[in-house]
Amino acid sequence: MSHVSNQHRAVRVSAHVLCLDRGRVLLTRRRGGQGLAWTLPGGGLGFAEEPADAARREVLQSTGFVVEIGPLLGVDSSRGSGIAPVGRRGPTDLHLLRIVYAARVMGNLVVDDVTAWGSGAEWVDLGAVVDGRRVDLVDTALAWAWSAVPV
Repeated sequence: MSHVSNQHRAVRVSAHVLCLDRGRVLLTRRRGGQGLAWTLPGGGLGFAEEPADAARREVLQSTGFVVEIGPLLGVDSSRGSGIAPVGRRGPTDLHLLRIVYAARVMGNLVVDDVTAWGSGAEWVDLGAVVDGRRVDLVDTALAWAWSAVPV
């Protein structure tokens, strides 16, 4: 007997940045099933948008900061679940591809909808990040960055 699933499948590609400065990291808060958690600034790519351009745009939208994109730190591939797209019912099985760049803050602009998707941005001491609630991408990106630093 075959199993028929009403679960929708989707691939979501997003671009994020890791900004480190004087023992601090730039993070945003994201609302999820477990409440608020720290995450890297960034978000989804538009159709045919270059990942670095998407990262720059998403950081500006979510933090108000203009960033200079640096080297690619890595691409994280994971599975998750989400809300079904409009017109579909049931859960969505997600394949998340998250592209992470090193970046440096160059300045800031006033953005009216800074908290549209999260609860603002903040420079957080690295020690507080370790003790706080965060998404797994924060740990992954920090490990990539630390492994890229020459000893």
